[in-house]
Amino acid sequence: MLCLSSRYLTAEETNDYFGLASGLDVCKTYTPLARALARASSDDPSVANIQGNLVLAFSEFINNEGSSHWMYAGTAIRMAQIMRLNKEYHQSHTLKEQEIRRRTFWACLFMDKLLAFFLTKPPTLAAINIACALPGTDASLAYQEPTRGITVATLGSFAGFPSEIGILPYLIKTVCLYGDIVDMNVCNHRFVDKAQPTDPLSTFHRSHAAMKVWVDALPPSLTWSEQNYANHAALGQGKAFVAIHFLTRSAFCVAHQAYLPQLDGSSILMDAVDAAGWSLLHREPELISTCVSNALATATMASYLYGSSARARSDLQSVWVAASLFSVANTLLWLQYSNDPLYADAATIEKAEAFFNLVLDIMNLWGVHWRAARQWMHTFRAMRAMYRAAYLGEVDDTILLGDGLTGSSGAGAVDEDSPSSGYRPRPGDGYISLNVVPSLYDSLRFLASDTSAEPKRLQSVWMQFASGWPIDFLNGMAPADATVDQECP
Repeated sequence: MLCLSSRYLTAEETNDYFGLASGLDVCKTYTPLARALARASSDDPSVANIQGNLVLAFSEFINNEGSSHWMYAGTAIRMAQIMRLNKEYHQSHTLKEQEIRRRTFWACLFMDKLLAFFLTKPPTLAAINIACALPGTDASLAYQEPTRGITVATLGSFAGFPSEIGILPYLIKTVCLYGDIVDMNVCNHRFVDKAQPTDPLSTFHRSHAAMKVWVDALPPSLTWSEQNYANHAALGQGKAFVAIHFLTRSAFCVAHQAYLPQLDGSSILMDAVDAAGWSLLHREPELISTCVSNALATATMASYLYGSSARARSDLQSVWVAASLFSVANTLLWLQYSNDPLYADAATIEKAEAFFNLVLDIMNLWGVHWRAARQWMHTFRAMRAMYRAAYLGEVDDTILLGDGLTGSSGAGAVDEDSPSSGYRPRPGDGYISLNVVPSLYDSLRFLASDTSAEPKRLQSVWMQFASGWPIDFLNGMAPADATVDQECP
């Protein structure tokens, strides 16, 4: 807990409680101890050890510590599996302990879904094997009340009021449905699924239909409005309420953005097709409008919260919001630079630009306490640099003279006061090679995938991308004969 929470301490608090200069010094002091305890207890499954590994994994994740978060989360999940926390098999324990075990399992699922998104990996926990009840309220835990037995599958038909079961079950189901959509993106679904996304039987259509049904079924008190947010914030549930709505909105961008036609010179000349036989230049109006409208709606919520109050900005700071902003950032850039005939008006372009700059401002704010946010910010900047280069031919210094993602101020830079950098996959060594990013779509996917990987050298990505152009853009480089690896990570 000290590893995770100490980063938020003021200098005065750290001096009073620990005799140290900053919260980072506290983190540096206790993180090695926590890691040692995690290693020592790795073969001792218990609820306490699962919780400890989850907290350490989350701390390592927001601290941008290589791949260690994946290892600690994996240990926690394996412990939960061997203890079968995913089942209602714990009647020999008190009602309070049973509820703690349920909450511990759902915390494992949260971490599993979170890392699956940011590392572009399939999740470990499968929904078909989950048969434990959703958690109850804090009051029911304190009073040791028996579970209502509501599950992810039955929550949609719950006829009571949300106040009876709390907001957490609604967030859990939202994360599960969002994770189903993310799973498609992990495997680059457009180049794997032979069914067209408009086919009602396709995985794409079914997963998004399930999310839409869920959104439509939310009770009135859980729908998005400024008043509903204020109500939940007053109850200390602002973060969960915000996360639900960012995930439900951005879910319609995660996979949809693969169908945004890239009309830059390189993509037009490639004339490639996907697994369903659609040209990459194919326009499907419904998919595009759904993606664009939800990206703008997500950014509008972010703008409201960011400019509202200190409490609202605090509720905005969430890893689920971060995942949502990653999901919509590419669409905002596409609106700015693609000059698409339906969205080329000045008002839309200016709005998209303002929203993307807002995303950068949010990352900059979070970067004070989260090193990972600094990496995310540089990834967004790299994506913008790729768009400007591809569509406008403006190859700035971050590409030609240096790497926007490396160096002393880059996203992958290891701070001198960082406890450990850890193992990081790199191209050709546990990560996709540069010779399979011949298009703008592939280049953007390469930059945004797997935040645990060694920082991508923007100059190298651009040079590989530009080498696919049959024009003398950069010193007459030859076209690349690359094919995209469609296997899941």
